[in-house]
Amino acid sequence: MKRLTLEVLCCPNCQGELSLRDEKNTGMVNEGDLFCARCERSFLIRNGIAHFIYPEELEGLNRRFARFYERFSRFEVIFDKLSFLPMGGERKARAEILRRLELSGGRVLEVSIGSGGNLPFLFESAKMGEAYGLDISAAQLTRCQKRVEAQGWPVDLFLGTAEALPFKPESFDKVFHVGGINFFSEKKKAINEMIRVARPGSKIVIADESERAAQITARLLRLSRSNQGRRVDTSIPVHLVPETMEEIRVDGIWKMHGQYHGYCLEFRKPAG
Repeated sequence: MKRLTLEVLCCPNCQGELSLRDEKNTGMVNEGDLFCARCERSFLIRNGIAHFIYPEELEGLNRRFARFYERFSRFEVIFDKLSFLPMGGERKARAEILRRLELSGGRVLEVSIGSGGNLPFLFESAKMGEAYGLDISAAQLTRCQKRVEAQGWPVDLFLGTAEALPFKPESFDKVFHVGGINFFSEKKKAINEMIRVARPGSKIVIADESERAAQITARLLRLSRSNQGRRVDTSIPVHLVPETMEEIRVDGIWKMHGQYHGYCLEFRKPAG
């Protein structure tokens, strides 16, 4: 993690200021901890990744998916390539989403970055700035970090939840999420958090499987109900976007056999 990244970080619990404690005063922080004086919580930094959650603190579907990805992460890269083949290939499938970001430098946040599947396509653009990625799975972030280090990309990674982002308000020029929100524990809170950390005028892009595809996934993974016994809502979360947002639209993506197998929800945070 870059030392300068402290400028955009805050406590995910109370949004208080964080102070960095580490042994080496260099530009990069590989080991140390972040301390919030307001709520007196500490967050570890290990191998350059700041840990803002602990597995035992997770609840509902977040807990179940964090466990799932600890096992699944080693197969994600090949799974994605095979899944996107019938839809025209991985490049086409990811481009359907990423082209909507309107890259223009600055800070780009990917919520649920996984093993970094979008990064190669983002950094092909000369307009790509600094990337920041958050995920709920430590195993996914470890694999993502290896990819980042091999390529030398300017990316900082964080272990945390979409419902409590560890970033200060209005920190990012673009915010996006691909895959996962269908099964977030609290979708509305996650969307509100993406809006909070986006700068005024920023584009926010959210994509996931179509409702029909998500229902099939839910049955396969036995996720038809959450841990609280409520039926899992796999509908497109456009109704959760505040009416104050601008340019709200939903498009079908990932077309195969005449049907769309995904959706892309995009909107803009008002500039005023």
